[in-house]
Amino acid sequence: MKHKPVCNFEGRKKGTLQIFRQTKEVEAAEQDIAVLERYGVPYRRLKPEECAEFEPALARVTAKIAGGLHLPADATGDCHLFTENLYKLCQEKGVQFHFNQTISRIDHNGLRIKAVETETGRFEADAVVCALGCFSRTVLAQLDLKLPIYPVKGYSLTLPVTNSDGAPVSTVLDESYKVAITRFDNRIRVGGMAELSGYEIKLPEKRRETLALVVNDLFPEGGDVSQALFWSGLRPMTPDSTPLIGRTRFDNLFLNTGHGTLGWTMSLGSAKLTADIVSGKDTEIRSDDLSLSRYQA
Repeated sequence: MKHKPVCNFEGRKKGTLQIFRQTKEVEAAEQDIAVLERYGVPYRRLKPEECAEFEPALARVTAKIAGGLHLPADATGDCHLFTENLYKLCQEKGVQFHFNQTISRIDHNGLRIKAVETETGRFEADAVVCALGCFSRTVLAQLDLKLPIYPVKGYSLTLPVTNSDGAPVSTVLDESYKVAITRFDNRIRVGGMAELSGYEIKLPEKRRETLALVVNDLFPEGGDVSQALFWSGLRPMTPDSTPLIGRTRFDNLFLNTGHGTLGWTMSLGSAKLTADIVSGKDTEIRSDDLSLSRYQA
């Protein structure tokens, strides 16, 4: 995707700007910078006025910023648009999708999965990959597989750009509010928060107000919050914030789940790794430490 996008997703390669509203946040960021240096990730520390070099609209609110950190190698895009267009591309290549299915039973003989049963039919396969996000845990519980995956709810607003000069250029991370503001072609997406509230998806007005406050505070002329689409979703988190990828105790059942907040970021790499494992090919990276076995005594 980095070199030749497989489909349109309004991608931008203009880096990420992390802004700090308080001096203590600037000081705390030194720990993150040490990690960046250790792994050779390019970055630049910024004074408040320098943040506007990368996000010109922030020149209007420099007084609210104590400092910044710019990551020039970062890229961004609309993961929902990417997924929709990838779906169309896969259909053109003959992939069949069965949506709105509820898995009622997984038929097995103790060693292999024989079929996955839903209310509309029985699906047999040589190999089965579980990539159900937060629901991987509940679905595979019937196989006595205990996946340490827990739902962590996040929220987002997507609003139309009303003044391009007043809108962000790329992605801005507000360290104080733990909110990300991302620019698409003609839209702005504001997302963040981490709420432990089970599997139920609700849209509390209080959460919307927080997201609206942040984007209006930093980019008051950029978009129209009154026309924003308010959304929430569940992030499949693991205790060590690392996905579960690889084999299970069933010969033909594989995992590709538990990616937390980085589902789209790791999606293509995880898919390639999973495909290699399923196909019995040598993997390009070590994968045994990503399997479920790391949680088993």
